[in-house]
Amino acid sequence: MAGRKQSRRVAIFNSRPDFIEALRVALEVDGFTTACAHLADIQNGTLDLLAFVRLHKPELIIYDLPRPYESHWNFLRLLKETDSLKSATWVLTTTDKKALEAAVGASGVVEIIFGEPYGVTDVVAAVGKTFPTTGTD
Repeated sequence: MAGRKQSRRVAIFNSRPDFIEALRVALEVDGFTTACAHLADIQNGTLDLLAFVRLHKPELIIYDLPRPYESHWNFLRLLKETDSLKSATWVLTTTDKKALEAAVGASGVVEIIFGEPYGVTDVVAAVGKTFPTTGTD
């Protein structure tokens, strides 16, 4: 039943509005519940992240790591240590996997990194692998 995946809540944090929208649509078509936010709104405090998490309760967060990698990596590490986000699974995306790994040594720390090119289909597939259809909830 398609409704079985509805309890699977995914948050999308990205800097590209067109990618956010395309990914949101693709995930919802696949039966996931999504909540989206622009990275700049999270980083500059325009979005109350704790209220966002309490409201949407994401089980998985798709988070884009743009340049400069060091500062964005440090911000991500702070987010991952936030009590309300510790239990979430993270799918990280970036357009330059080699540069990210060189900058922060991320390969052994993060769950998934997509390098260039990555697209909506790649991310939806990663989410599907994280939340396989089991037929029961």
